[in-house]
Amino acid sequence: MASELRLPALALPGLSPDSLGNYLASLGLLRVLSRKWPSTRIAWRDEVLQVIGGPTSLDELLDELVRVATNRAWTPYGREWKDAQAESSKLAQSQNPKVKATSGVPFALWQARVEEQVLDGFAAHVVPHGAGRSMNPILGKAGKIGQRDFAKGWERATGLLAPPKPSKPGKNETPAKKAARENSDSESANSERLRKRGELEALLQGAPLSWLEKDLNAASWFSHANKQYNNGQRAYRDGFLSPWLMVFACEGISFLSGGTSRRLGAKARVTAAFPFVTQASAPSASGLAGRDTAELWAPMWGRPMTAAEVATIFRRGRAELSARAAQTPGAFASAVLRRGVDAGITEFRRFVLGWTTAQDYVEPRFHGAIATLGSDATAGGALPLTLERVTALIEQRGFPRDRKVGKRWRFEGLRGPIESALLDVAAEPTNPEAGIVLLDATVSALDRIDRNRSFREGKVRWEPLPLELLASLFSEGQASTEARLALSLVSAFPVAQPFATYRFGVEWKYGATYANYTHTDRPPARWVWGPGDLARVLGAVLSRKLLDQEADANKPHQRGRAPLPATASQVRQWLDGDLDEELFAAWLARLALFDWRSVPQEVRTIVQRDDASVPKADGGLALLGLLQPLVDQRPLVIRDLGGDDLLAEETGARTTEAARALVTLTRAGNFDAVLRLANSRYSMAHARLATFDVTFAADSPDRLVAALLFTLSGRDRAALFERWLRPRRRPQRGEAHV
Repeated sequence: MASELRLPALALPGLSPDSLGNYLASLGLLRVLSRKWPSTRIAWRDEVLQVIGGPTSLDELLDELVRVATNRAWTPYGREWKDAQAESSKLAQSQNPKVKATSGVPFALWQARVEEQVLDGFAAHVVPHGAGRSMNPILGKAGKIGQRDFAKGWERATGLLAPPKPSKPGKNETPAKKAARENSDSESANSERLRKRGELEALLQGAPLSWLEKDLNAASWFSHANKQYNNGQRAYRDGFLSPWLMVFACEGISFLSGGTSRRLGAKARVTAAFPFVTQASAPSASGLAGRDTAELWAPMWGRPMTAAEVATIFRRGRAELSARAAQTPGAFASAVLRRGVDAGITEFRRFVLGWTTAQDYVEPRFHGAIATLGSDATAGGALPLTLERVTALIEQRGFPRDRKVGKRWRFEGLRGPIESALLDVAAEPTNPEAGIVLLDATVSALDRIDRNRSFREGKVRWEPLPLELLASLFSEGQASTEARLALSLVSAFPVAQPFATYRFGVEWKYGATYANYTHTDRPPARWVWGPGDLARVLGAVLSRKLLDQEADANKPHQRGRAPLPATASQVRQWLDGDLDEELFAAWLARLALFDWRSVPQEVRTIVQRDDASVPKADGGLALLGLLQPLVDQRPLVIRDLGGDDLLAEETGARTTEAARALVTLTRAGNFDAVLRLANSRYSMAHARLATFDVTFAADSPDRLVAALLFTLSGRDRAALFERWLRPRRRPQRGEAHV
C-alpha cells in the first residue's frame, strides 16, 4: 500500500477575503512563494487563506519573504507602457479632434518590441484593439486612477521594505571608528529586519499592526487606506497601509490578464477582455446613478491550486448566459447558478468599484458572495432558470434603463431594484423572502412599463417563470389564506388566455417550445386591471373574461381546469372581508408572472386539504354555490342526479350569455332576477331548485362577483349546490336547506 502523502499547511487569517486588496495580496503571496517552492498551493477554508505544499512552518515562510524584501526580488511594476498610452490619446485626437477617442496602434507597436516578462502585467491593464483600447477598471487608466499611481506606491513600498542604507563614513575615519560604525549599521539593519519580520507575522496572523505608511496609492484596492472624512466636512485624516500588503497586491495583478482569445477581438470590451470583470449593477436610487463603475467577481476555491492552475482559471475566466458573455452582475449570477462552474470554485465574491468624494478616485466595496450550489439548493433547477429569464427581461434592448444625457444621468429606476433583488436571491437561494422581493420588483417594473407610453414603445418581452419555483416561496410549505385564494384564482384561467393578460397590458403567444408576453405599443382592450377597490377590479376581470369567452365561442375552452382549489372556509374569509386585501393583490400579481400551462406535482402539494368538513351554506357562500357552476366551465357532478356533469353542453343550460347576465344582475344587487334566471337554467338540466318566500340580498355584491373567480374542489361545489335542490320529502324537523 502506498504511503500517504501529507502536505504542510499554514493558515493565514490576516488576509481576509472580505477586502479586494487582501484578495489580490493572497494571489501575490502565492506567486512569490512559488518561486522557491513550485508546489505551493493556496485555498480558502472557512474564509481563512491556507498555504499548502510550500514552506513547512510559518518561520520558514517569513524568512523567505524577508529575504525577497531584502534583495528587492519582487516582480518589477513600473508602468513601462505609459509613453505608448500618451501617444495613443494624441494619435486619436490628431485624426479627429472633435471626437474624444483613443487608438490601440501605439500599444500594439509597443507590445511588439517590449520584453516578454513585461507583457503579463500589461495584459492585466490594457487590451488594445481596432476600436481603440480597453482598460481594466480595477487598475484605472493603465495603472493610475487620478493621483493614485500604483507604480509609485509600489516603488515606495519596496523601498520601505528594503534594508536601510549604511551610514556614510566620516572624514579621516580610523579603522576603529569604521569597525564601530559597520557594527552599528549591522545591528541597526538586523533590528530593522526583525521589526519588519514581526510586522509581517502580525499581518499574516491577523494581529494588530504598528507599522503603517501613507502615500502608497492603494486605496482603490484597500478601503481602509482611503482618506477618512469627518461626516463630509473638511477635516479628514490620511489612510494608512502596511507596505507588505502593497507589494503582495502588486504581485497578484498579473493574474488579472485574460487569455489570448480575449485580447484578439476586433471589438473587445472591458467585460470580455478581463476575467471576472462585469459592469456595475444598475442604481436603485437617483442619487446613486453613475457612482459605480465596475465589479470584480473574485473566484474562491476550496481545492488547493498552484500558481499555474490559478493563472489558468483567470485566463479561462468567462461566464456565459444564453451563449453570450455575462457582462452584468445579474447575468453573471444567473450564469453561476444556471451553468455552474468547474475547476473547484466554491463561490464568487463581489467587489464593487465606486467613485468616492471626487470623480478621480474609486473605492472597493464588498457586496457578499454567490456560492456555486447544487440543484437541491436551487429549487430543483427552477431558480437558475428564473434568474436567467429575469435577466433576459432587464437586459433586452427595449427595457427602460438609466442613461447619461450630457453631464447628467436620467434615472428611470426600473432595472436597479430588480437586479439588486436578483443578486440577493443568488446569494441566499433558500430564502423565500428574497424570492418574493424579486417578484415584487419585477411586477413594479412591468406596471410602470404598462402605464408609460414611451416605455411601451420598447415592446418589452418576457418569458413566464417556471412554476416549479413556487413551492420554494412558502416557508415550511405553508401558504397564507391570501396566497391560497390567489392560487385558486390564477390557476383556473385557461392556457389560451392566462390571468397575466388581464393583470398586465400584454399579448400572449405560446407554442410547443416557446411562450412569451409582449407589451404592445397600445394597451390591449383585455387589460382591465387598474387602481381602485379590489373586488370591483376582479369583477371587471370576470366580465372581460366572459366577453372573451363569448367572442371565442367556436374555440374549445379548457374545461375542468382547477389544479389548486381553495377551501370553502377560505372563500368565506374573502366574502366576509376578513383578510389582507393588499397582500392578496400582491400574490395575484406575483403568480401572474409564472407559466401555468401545466402544474407539476411539487406545486400541487402546496394545497393541502385543511377543511375536510362539509361547508356550511350561509350567506354569500350559499349564493356562490348556486351561481358559480353557471359561470365557470368546470363540471358540476351531483351523485344523486346521475353522477355526470349536470350542466353538460347538450343541456344548453350553461352558456356564456347567461353567465354574463348573472354577473351583471349580481353586480347590480338584483338577486330576485338572479334567482329566477338561475332557476330557469337549472330547470333546463332537470334539476329542480327549492322555492323560498324570502328576499335575498348581499352586503357586498362586488365581493360575491369576485368570488366567482375562485375555484373550489368538486366535493365542495357539489355540497354547496345540493343545499338548493328541492328535497324529495319534507324533513321531519323542518331543517332548512339554505
